[in-house]
Amino acid sequence: MLLKNKVALVTGGGQGIGEAICKCYAREGAKVVVVDYNAETAKKVADEINQNGGEAVSFVADVTRSEDIQAMVKFTIEKYGHLDCACNNAGKSSATIPLVDTPIENFNEVIDLDVRGVFLCCQEEIKAMHENGSGTIVNISSTSGLLGNPGIVPYNTSKHAVLGLTKSVALEECKNNIRINAVCPGVTETPLIQNVRDNDPDTYQLFCTQIPLGRLATPEEIGNVVVFLSSDLSSYMVGSTVVVDGGVTIQ
Repeated sequence: MLLKNKVALVTGGGQGIGEAICKCYAREGAKVVVVDYNAETAKKVADEINQNGGEAVSFVADVTRSEDIQAMVKFTIEKYGHLDCACNNAGKSSATIPLVDTPIENFNEVIDLDVRGVFLCCQEEIKAMHENGSGTIVNISSTSGLLGNPGIVPYNTSKHAVLGLTKSVALEECKNNIRINAVCPGVTETPLIQNVRDNDPDTYQLFCTQIPLGRLATPEEIGNVVVFLSSDLSSYMVGSTVVVDGGVTIQ
């Protein structure tokens, strides 16, 4: 097991990619704190991990609120004694609309969760890892953090920002034996995309035809990369951006 006896915290862990990350961490022996703003989905993921022989607890937090982030890290330390691995996955996309028609409230909402939330989570997680003398953090960006995406400017902006944040803080913290990296998933079989598949098969098929591998990623394929970056197998990776997109961005 790559993460035996480690303690891992995952934001946005209640469904989709976050759920898969939690389960991949547990599969590799980590004790997992499943964090989500939805208490029901967070508990469901934690319960499934426990039923399958892993160890997990759930915690409800809104990562746009600094007091919630402080509380989730405090809970983790009180429950398990330390924090070894964190994955800042919580985020949201934006409605498809041109920039000139985008209300500033929509822009602020995405930036608040996708950027400010990651910033605040890193702050508290790093403080806890300083107590350990080591740790790993994986921030979830997107291929939208590498490309221009007309119509979703707030999301595109936020995911570029996550990569810049990751690189800067990685340089600050590597001297403290804390490694910080980022993952850029492509289109992945989350509940949102499954809804597109069921109700708009033509759009779903278009997604697939744009991917050299001819299919979307499974959430577990993203989770496996997060586990790798959280383990000693990636011990020389600092501030790296790992793209998991089936070949889209190399075209």
